[in-house]
Amino acid sequence: MKIGLDEPIACRPVAKPSSSKKVQRAARAAAASKGARERRELGFPLALAVVVILGVALVVFARSSRTPAAAPRVGNDHWHSAYAIFDCDRFLPAFTSAADPDGIHSHQDGVVHVHPWNSSAAGDRADLDVFFESMGARVTDDEISGPGIGVLEAGSNCDGEPTVIRVVRFTRIDPDDPDAPRADDPATRLNDIYEATDVYTDDFGDVRLLGDLEAFTFARVPVGAEIPPPPEDRLQTALAASAGNLLSTGPETDLDPTDAPPGE
Repeated sequence: MKIGLDEPIACRPVAKPSSSKKVQRAARAAAASKGARERRELGFPLALAVVVILGVALVVFARSSRTPAAAPRVGNDHWHSAYAIFDCDRFLPAFTSAADPDGIHSHQDGVVHVHPWNSSAAGDRADLDVFFESMGARVTDDEISGPGIGVLEAGSNCDGEPTVIRVVRFTRIDPDDPDAPRADDPATRLNDIYEATDVYTDDFGDVRLLGDLEAFTFARVPVGAEIPPPPEDRLQTALAASAGNLLSTGPETDLDPTDAPPGE
């Protein structure tokens, strides 16, 4: 439709400058608020990741550098525990290795000498696995093997009975027990003042070394067979060593080739 020159023209309202500025400021404020919110949402997981990474790093560092507070402690404790290998109904010779890389070893005397040289053999890390490694020995639920004794396999017969591998911890009987044998009685043997306190059926390397003058027997026997403590002379050697008559001088890291147990 055409509009005549003489006809009035309708005018659109024009926004005031102040209203336009208000709209622009509101838009900018909304954009800024959105950007801050996005930065906050992104910043939280990043901060959490940094905290986790730092925490893991601190734990790794602490574990690698800590000195265990529990005994045996490096440079403080020196324990001795008699041990023996028992097969069916007889004791075998002691392991022949004298290697001592970490401070849990033997002088080929049937005694476990415990005096950690480093944190890897101290505190709750002082266990039979460290001893077996220094002996070049293996004691598992399948076999006992090592220098001086060959291989004793579980399942083979003892007088016609199938066998199992067991490790027994013996501790000294409390001398205050009125029923305990008296150590000062001439008729009392050292074996009489020890009693079996723990019998282990597997995971022998994880068995902790807990104190001075314990005793251990590593045995291949029929199920249910009685397992004796180490022989009298071994217990006496441990007792004499604990009195300071036999000390270790320092790490001895090299195993003789004959110390290594048979291959897998």
